[in-house]
Amino acid sequence: MYQKISMRIMILILLSFSFQLSNAQNYTYAQLDSIGKNVPVEYEESIGKLANYFQKTTDNKNYQSRLVYSWVAHHIFYDDDAFNTRVFSDQSADAVFKSKKAVCAGYSSIFKGICDAMNLTCISIDGFAKGYGYQSGMPVNGANHSWNAVKYNDQWHLIDATWGSGYAENINGKAKSKSVYNAYWFDVSAKEFVFSHFPDSANHQFLIKKHTREQFRKLVYCESNLVFQLGFNVDSILLKSQADPKFRMPDVYNLEKSSFKIKSAPYNRTIKVKTGYYFEIEQLSNDTIVLLNNQELIELDPKSERTFSKTIEQLNHGELHIGILRGEAVELIVTYKVI
Repeated sequence: MYQKISMRIMILILLSFSFQLSNAQNYTYAQLDSIGKNVPVEYEESIGKLANYFQKTTDNKNYQSRLVYSWVAHHIFYDDDAFNTRVFSDQSADAVFKSKKAVCAGYSSIFKGICDAMNLTCISIDGFAKGYGYQSGMPVNGANHSWNAVKYNDQWHLIDATWGSGYAENINGKAKSKSVYNAYWFDVSAKEFVFSHFPDSANHQFLIKKHTREQFRKLVYCESNLVFQLGFNVDSILLKSQADPKFRMPDVYNLEKSSFKIKSAPYNRTIKVKTGYYFEIEQLSNDTIVLLNNQELIELDPKSERTFSKTIEQLNHGELHIGILRGEAVELIVTYKVI
């Protein structure tokens, strides 16, 4: 009798230990993104059930907040009609969960709503963002955007689920959203975040040295922070931006198609014909990374298994691009003006 009871207790202990190991599993962000994107339909009946599903998946706060970010960015779609007409529906967490449509306030609300249900410490932050329609030098008065911060491991982590869900293009004078998941806007460095986001409360910059609104306005405009995603150093950009009001970064686009990180390259958008420049690029896939000076293709030299470099002493007037070779064409990622 005692042996049977002891055996049952032992089995329960082993099952409990097994669950704890499962719940403490290490995930990659790619795995978490897949889980967040592909939640079983029965767990999407309410915020509570969704939160419970994420809590069962992991008890790691970083992982949990990534699951929330992934779910929101993949399942909530930007409400172009509301943005273009300025007629906004209910942006509460429950309303957005039901409609699956929102503007930035709704993204912030539902992100916080799910976090609250999971007992994750989360706040919504209002402020000004250099987003759709912004051009360098424009005034930055008032607030036009909302985002979030989550606290775990005694630190605040900045998150913008709206920008994580895609971006908008101007089509015939109106915003037209394109749903493209962007992992960059999860847990962004505060130093990088302040180039594009200025909160109403200075404390929500989460920086030791706070920026004023005027300093924020004068910071070089890094569209959607693409230059940081490619690997340009934030401290170098800050110093150059503060030293020279006319400093501009090279144009960056098609980032969702890029497959490399820049380790060394000119920071100025405008470069000179007879000045030597050194490029060093880390390859993240099997794509062939090249330089293109007008129509002249310049191949990089291998430096290591995944790193390629090139020193260029002479350029032709026009443009210099960093891109990906696609057959006989080049997919442009970075563009400089050569004078």
